[in-house]
Amino acid sequence: MKTYNRYENNIDHTWYDSSNIVYSQCYDKGDTKSVKIVFKGGRTYLYRGVSMSDYIIFRDSESTGEAANRNIVKKYQAVRVEDVPLDEIQAMKERFIEEDKKLNEEMGNLKYHVEFNNNTGEFRIKYEGRPIFEGVEGQVSIFRLFNSMGIKFSMSELEENLSTNNDFEKQKLLDAVAEKQDDTITEENNIGDETTNG
Repeated sequence: MKTYNRYENNIDHTWYDSSNIVYSQCYDKGDTKSVKIVFKGGRTYLYRGVSMSDYIIFRDSESTGEAANRNIVKKYQAVRVEDVPLDEIQAMKERFIEEDKKLNEEMGNLKYHVEFNNNTGEFRIKYEGRPIFEGVEGQVSIFRLFNSMGIKFSMSELEENLSTNNDFEKQKLLDAVAEKQDDTITEENNIGDETTNG
């Protein structure tokens, strides 16, 4: 079972609580993926041409070993690559966790929320409760965007179907958010000036 996951620079890093698998990297380029799996002891194999669905099933399975065998090891050709020192993998995980903590502290109460319709793939992004973007998953991957930016978000079921044909309205929403962010920065600078002058 996965214990920690971080998407950075088109690489999905995942750590596991498993009797045999410690860590995996999925290189996110194109429709198929290259997946590197590090087994206990540091033994490392690279699997090329892995489908996204096989990778996701492996990564998110409760039984990591079974899913790896069924969806990766027995389906795709492996290339043995240089073993990875386990202490380096652990140090990377600790660095990522520390970066996440710092980011959460810096972000404070700033929160994005995604409403998602599982039937149609349509989604709406809200910033502090106001809609700022609508789209269709697969045409725009907001999850990939958020993961790559390190933005934490909550998610709920989107019950209604959205019509996302009005680009002008979407741009107005984005401009309003940008304007609000500019106003917040100006207010913070003014408060800092008053503190300095007072």
